[in-house]
Amino acid sequence: MNAWPESPTWLAAASEPQRDTPTSCELLLHALPEPPDAAWLAARLHPQELQRWRGMAWPKRRREWLAGRLCAKSALRPWLSASEAAPDRLLIGCDALSRPCLPGSPLHLSISHSRRRAMAAADSAPLGLDTELHEAVRAQSLEMLISADESALTAQQLGLSIHEARTVVWCLKEARFKCQGQGSFVSLAQGWRLVGWSSDAQPRWSRQSAWPPAPAGRHWHVRLHINEHEACALVHTRPGAAPFEESRHAC
Repeated sequence: MNAWPESPTWLAAASEPQRDTPTSCELLLHALPEPPDAAWLAARLHPQELQRWRGMAWPKRRREWLAGRLCAKSALRPWLSASEAAPDRLLIGCDALSRPCLPGSPLHLSISHSRRRAMAAADSAPLGLDTELHEAVRAQSLEMLISADESALTAQQLGLSIHEARTVVWCLKEARFKCQGQGSFVSLAQGWRLVGWSSDAQPRWSRQSAWPPAPAGRHWHVRLHINEHEACALVHTRPGAAPFEESRHAC
């Protein structure tokens, strides 16, 4: 588990994606100009995206949506040619499950934001990303999705406070749903039961909640990040067979 910096992290345009590592980008919302002027927006958004941005009534929604789109374009950049990656030509769309995607491309994309930070990740295989503030998941009503046992196990085994652990479990289930879920997040999150963590911070699920088969020649992997304000979970796949311990516990 790693901490991430407070300053925005932008992927270098010249960096080459590696087969086993999704490319990603994050941006603190306060780093955006407020309000952005027309020329600034036109240089960064496809005309259809710009039209959508203008149609949003709430400034908060505009800001979060814009930050997510900018992060997505930066995360996609290493996978594309210079002309394809030009921000004002690059259109981020949605697939049949309403997940963000690059229309006509086999690449996979996930976007998330809290009230503080936007993030995005891209890969050649399925992935899911989620980030949230600790304060946003304190409601007692969320125990229908994040059980007290799951939070307690996560706090004990990862060395977190109970509030941090709740955020980690929430983000993990949200990221898993974005990656491979169909239908209702609530019903799936209630059915996925976390029973522990490995020494390398990989989740262990009950057999009834096991991961579905990964794409051929790959296995599921989770990356966690946390700081004093928020947590993030990235669910993706890595090349190779699943580790023995993971298979034995039906993760």
